[in-house]
Amino acid sequence: MDTIRRNWTKRVAEIRAAARYCRAYESSTGNMADIDPARAFAAWAANPRATLSEDVPGQKWTVHVHSNSFYILTTTDPAQRRTAARPARATTARPVRSATEDAVLQEAREYIKDAPGIGARTAAAATAAIGHRVQSGTLVPDHLTEALPRMAAAVTAKAVADMRAQGLTHEQIRQRFERKKAEALHAGNARRATVADAMLTVHAGIVADEERKAPPVTGPAPELESAAPELGPAPEARFPTATASAPAIYVGVPVPALVRNRWCSELADGWRLGIRTALANS
Repeated sequence: MDTIRRNWTKRVAEIRAAARYCRAYESSTGNMADIDPARAFAAWAANPRATLSEDVPGQKWTVHVHSNSFYILTTTDPAQRRTAARPARATTARPVRSATEDAVLQEAREYIKDAPGIGARTAAAATAAIGHRVQSGTLVPDHLTEALPRMAAAVTAKAVADMRAQGLTHEQIRQRFERKKAEALHAGNARRATVADAMLTVHAGIVADEERKAPPVTGPAPELESAAPELGPAPEARFPTATASAPAIYVGVPVPALVRNRWCSELADGWRLGIRTALANS
């Protein structure tokens, strides 16, 4: 990998002319998107710390701004290369499991036993993540494939439980998984990126299960409402309420009873926006 200096104007011009395709990492979705190559060069020119490196001479280059912002430039369409490199799916019957495969499956069963409780949405998310890999051809089905969803759920549940014990919120955990995926993509490590992506999917299932299990808040209305009759009718008359369906925890932050009692109101919309904004800027 060679770093292209900014004063190598002729070399840069040659790369601009050769690079016909560009894929950019989107931190908001964690995916790569096809964009105009000119945007990559514009980002490189605008940021003095950005680097332009040649990965494959005359064929592939990378503009790296930071861990959550990078661009991959190529002379050929990457979609065609992925299709050509995709392995053919096996059509023959699978052979009998080997002793090594049996040992791996037994070890997986023992590992799963020690995992925190895995809810229905966590299990469904893990199954969907592994199924997507099989359908896309990045994972070839074999005797171990059927155990992978439970393994993915168990590994992610243990990792999330450990980070929660350290005081991290679910939003911070999600950002950590996204950072791991971005770093793996930048390093060209497709296997690590696939694992991080699967853990992101399973983590979303864990959050959904936790919100589903959260008990509804019961009890008298907050004193604020009874102490301010001049504000107008009672809260239930002015705002649609959804205490029973409102979560006790939203993106890792406890939901105040006042907001839960008005979960479908503009008050709750503003509170949720404030929490997301604060987490995004933290």
